Amino acid sequence: MSEEELPLGEPAYYEVWGGLESANRALWIALWFAVTVALLALALVRVELRRPPVVIALGEDGRSSVMDSAQAQPAVGEVEVRNFLALFERFYVELNAYTCDSDLKLAFAMMTPDFQAKAARMLKSAGTIEKLKTEELQTNLFLSELRIVRDTPDILECRVKGYRRITSFKPGVPPGEVVFEHDIVLRKVPRSERAPYGLLVQDFKESVFKQTGTAE
Repeated sequence: MSEEELPLGEPAYYEVWGGLESANRALWIALWFAVTVALLALALVRVELRRPPVVIALGEDGRSSVMDSAQAQPAVGEVEVRNFLALFERFYVELNAYTCDSDLKLAFAMMTPDFQAKAARMLKSAGTIEKLKTEELQTNLFLSELRIVRDTPDILECRVKGYRRITSFKPGVPPGEVVFEHDIVLRKVPRSERAPYGLLVQDFKESVFKQTGTAE
């Protein structure tokens, strides 16, 4: 082969291979860099989402001031307390054979961990769920009073009065009635997705004044 026939200007095979290896390494470096940046961005977003909102309070004199996270938590009002109590009574006391499992799940979400364990033991020892399902019972709740008895920085002592009428889905079962008074202790906690009211039930005691029929 003469010099005129030589493929001048074309890279040798090892030069092509070396170029591909170099490009491959550059792509891997770029990929790892992009993944690292994405992970850092996600971490920063997560931190920002967990930060409490900045709350600026406007005083009576017109001056503004930034409140800290504790001050930014709105105080629990009496209307909220009464609404919380009514919901808890609905989920924990007004039970029926077909929705008791889902209702009690909601009621337990409104309790402190310690009272969750205590309530589970109380329901089991009384055979409440077994009786509801075996006798196909349903409860209608009527509340006559919901009030705060004592308010401290950490807890609220409350009282609920009313009665519940108990009937059965089975025919021929006589209805029953329970006249009760509930002493409920609520613990004040930071508002969160789990505790939007800023309250959790810490203790619950029932006093029965009258009990008839199926309720006995």
